[in-house]
Amino acid sequence: MTGGDGSERGRLPEVPDVPAGRAVLDEIDERIRELLLRRITVSKQVQALRRAKGEPSIQHQRENEVIAGYVDELGDPGTDIALAILELCRGRLGRS
Repeated sequence: MTGGDGSERGRLPEVPDVPAGRAVLDEIDERIRELLLRRITVSKQVQALRRAKGEPSIQHQRENEVIAGYVDELGDPGTDIALAILELCRGRLGRS
């Protein structure tokens, strides 16, 4: 699988120096933020559709699948990342 920049997934990009490496990291961080904002928007739409059908806005089985995907790709730290993303998208559980 290749990334949007043509690099193979998981393969580290070659950077000639620290400033160039930081520029790549800044670009990656910007793309991550953009994707998170997109995910939040879509998640809120899905939640609204589920509520309109009388279903709960949160499906714990689905959230467990999302967490498992992050763990499969990133190892144990994937749990914390997935939980943070889910909280961004649906809010903190147990809060009104």
